[in-house]
Amino acid sequence: MTAWQYAQLVVTHDSSGTEDTRTILWHGPGQGIGENFSGSGQTVLELLNRVGADGWELADREVRQVHGEGDHHGDASWNRTTYTFKCLVPE
Repeated sequence: MTAWQYAQLVVTHDSSGTEDTRTILWHGPGQGIGENFSGSGQTVLELLNRVGADGWELADREVRQVHGEGDHHGDASWNRTTYTFKCLVPE
């Protein structure tokens, strides 16, 4: 029987304060809070390639933007991109 495990790479970009901040978290199976890649110096593309090389397959991508009060329609205060991955559970 085939069984899958899932993980997520969550990238949050916050421009609501005086400076832009970016948080990158990896939530893998059995990790609890997850692993923080925010200060790793790696780009999102490098991290996506890294998890792909580890056997994870991209299953979904979701982008969510939140606008602050008074912001123009195209200007998000913050946005979050969630990449969901799947991998076959070893037998």
